[in-house]
Formats: sequence, structure tokens, C-alpha cells
Amino acid sequence: TSSSVRSHFGSSHSPVLPIMATSCLDRLCPWRCLKWQRAEETFEAEKESAEDDRTLSLDLDRAADTVTPGADGYYLAGFIGQFPEVTCGLEMIEPAFCGDVTGLAHANKDLARYLYNDVKVCGHCRRPCAWTQKQCPGCGSSIEEVPVTQTENIMMGFIFGVERTVKFPLTISIRRQTSDVIVYDDVLAMSSCHLNALPCNSYIPDWRWLLRDPVAGKRLVVNLEEEAWEATKTFLKQENWRKFVYREGVTEEMVRDNIICGFNLPPSQYQLHLQWIVLPLMPFHHQKLLERTHASHGRFFPLEYVKRLLELLIEAHESFPTQATTSAEEIIEFFNGRGVIYNDIWTRCYEKYCRSYAALANWNSKDFSHVVCSGKAWQIDSALPRGEVRRGEASTEIDAIKLQMEDKLLLQNYGRTHSEDGQPGGTYYKHHKAAIIGDGGISIWPGLETAQ
Repeated sequence: TSSSVRSHFGSSHSPVLPIMATSCLDRLCPWRCLKWQRAEETFEAEKESAEDDRTLSLDLDRAADTVTPGADGYYLAGFIGQFPEVTCGLEMIEPAFCGDVTGLAHANKDLARYLYNDVKVCGHCRRPCAWTQKQCPGCGSSIEEVPVTQTENIMMGFIFGVERTVKFPLTISIRRQTSDVIVYDDVLAMSSCHLNALPCNSYIPDWRWLLRDPVAGKRLVVNLEEEAWEATKTFLKQENWRKFVYREGVTEEMVRDNIICGFNLPPSQYQLHLQWIVLPLMPFHHQKLLERTHASHGRFFPLEYVKRLLELLIEAHESFPTQATTSAEEIIEFFNGRGVIYNDIWTRCYEKYCRSYAALANWNSKDFSHVVCSGKAWQIDSALPRGEVRRGEASTEIDAIKLQMEDKLLLQNYGRTHSEDGQPGGTYYKHHKAAIIGDGGISIWPGLETAQ
């Protein structure tokens, strides 16, 4: 049999068997190639997926570090740019009363009751705050546990030309003054044009008392508004300041329509003054606005609202019997019933204030070294399109409150131009009133003579 096989297939040295084996392998080769090919494709796919995962991870990291100042709780901090100041052009006037407010109170007992405020003094930045506030509007620190104390009424000191308080001089960064009104830079500025308009002929602790004499009250607030706007125009004439603060295309009409103007109740100083904060706010204070620390509901009363109340009373030939104990809630409830809805007016104003940052502000991230969120600071790595920035390393040694306070000094116009030693300039009211009640001095607004 073996011989027949050999005769059929050839001798033992015949190449037929290797050829057959090779042929069999060839028939198996497509399956093996397909398996190897699939293994190679799987490897390449897994490799590509890993690369995609790494890319995605990097993209997610970049996205997490990409933030929008003015939104999502972040604000610009650590100003390193050049601020184009708007100088006051101060007329240097000597004080009318040499001494402090307490000294004036001792010298004139009739005035003493009008020369102090009930406040909470922030333990961190020493700002006097309204006794109802829970958070300092200047630095953001909690003042819930701070006791109510009395401070000298610096605004009455301005009116009488008093030299100083116990702690600091009462010089004023005056922008405009008449025999009726002082318009001056607020030392606790929240924007680079933050003014107060102060009536000087009468003692009026807050706006509630205007309702007792609506005709005189309306005339007074319209005068404050007009004088504050005239002072604002001097800022708008400064081209460098205007380009620094505002986006291209912002008109004077847009500026006029975007001003936080109104009154706080209770105030931190017991003399009526119109808050006139020309938007946009400084970055930190815009964040505080979004958190409702500024222009807060129930404490801030827009000028529009107060004027509407006075106009309603004038048209009805009525007055409102304000007492020392009359609360803001009582006034709101009463006039809600007469069709002037506080919540509607406040909400419309507040929402407009919040939109102003995106609509008006020209803050450039290249002028700042950090972004801050919830008290934590990060270095700015790079500026991105659409106002975004990429944050870098967390700055664990940075005190965000201290950074904000330094920014305020750099970005405010109070006391400009500063002296060589960095101190703000200031002067005294040239139309100062005599320290008496009556002719040549001040009058007491109706209803206050007997108010306790």
C-alpha cells in the first residue's frame, strides 16, 4: 500500500507534500489575516479613543477654567491699568467751624439732636452701615452681630462747614455747589462716577418726611436730580474717561437712562441725600448688585417711585402723616392701595441696573490681574473673546476683600487729583449755613420739630 501511495504521490523526496501543506495554509490565511486585521483595527480604535479622551479631558479642563467676569459669580480684581481720572477743580475754602461735630453739638444744644446717626459700623472696613443691614455694602463682611451705635452726622457737618469729625477731616470732593445743594463724590464709591446730591437748607433725615409737604418735596428732589445730572456732564466731557468706562456706541441718553438714583431707608447718614451712581458699577460692586446687597428690595427706593408718590399726593391735594415710627412697609402698603406699586417699579429699575454691565461696561480683563468668585482669587491666565478669561493658578495668599478695597481707591474719582503723598483732595462748602435753626441757618422740615 505504501508503495502504491508513493507511486501515486511520488517518492519520499517528492515536493508534493510540502506543496499540499502550503496550499492548506494558504486556504487558512484569509481567516488569519482577517483576525489580525480586526485586532489591529481594535488597537487603533482604542488608541484613538484614548487620545480623544485626553483631548476631551483637556477641553473640559479649559472649559472649567474659562469664566465670564460679570456673570456666574466672577468679577475682575487687582487693577493694574491706567485710570483716567476726572479732576474736581476744587475751590479751596476754609472751615466755618474749627473743631468736630461733637464740639458743635456741645456748643449748640438746639442742633445736637440732628447731629448723630444710629448705625452699625463694619468691623472689617469701618464703614457706617444702616442699622437694618446684615452685610456691609462696602466690603461684603457680615454685620449681623454688630451692635447699633451712634456716629457723627457728617452730612450736617458738611452743611455747617465743620472742620472734622473725631476721626477724620470733613473736607468734601465737591463737583457742584449752590446755596441749596452740594453735589460731591461719595468716598464709598461703587462706580467711577458715584455722586451724592445733598440739600442744604433744611434738616430732613430721610425721604419719608417729604410726604408731609409733597409740593416742597417734589421741588426739592427735582432740584437734586437736575444738579446731579449737571455734575455728571462734566465727566462725560472727559473723552479718556468716557472711552475707558463705556463701550463704543454708548450715547449720553443711554448714560442718563442707566443711573442708580434714589434713596435708602433707613439711611446710614441722617440727612436726606440722593444716591446718584452712574453705571456701570465697579466689577466687585456689580457682583454685589447681582447678589442684591446693593439697591436691595425694601430698603432702596428709586427716585421714580418717590416722585410718583409726591405727584399722586399733589394731584389729590393731600399729604401723608409721616411719623418717626412710620415704617417703609406702611408706606409701601398704603401707596400700593393707591395704585403706585413699589415692587413693580423696583423690579423694573433693578433689572435695568443688572443689565447695564453687559450693555455699557468697557472693563478690560487686561487691566486686571485676577478674577474672584466666592472670596477666592485666581490669576488671569489669558483674555478670550466675548469678554471671557481663562483663569490660571489659584492665589491662596490673596485676600479678596483687601484686593477689592485697593481697587476702589484706584478706580474712584473721589478727591482727584490726589496730593503727592497719595491723599485725596477736598475743600469745604462755600455756602455753609450758620449753626442755628432759623434765618441764615437751617430750617427743620415739617413734622420733625416734635418727632422723637
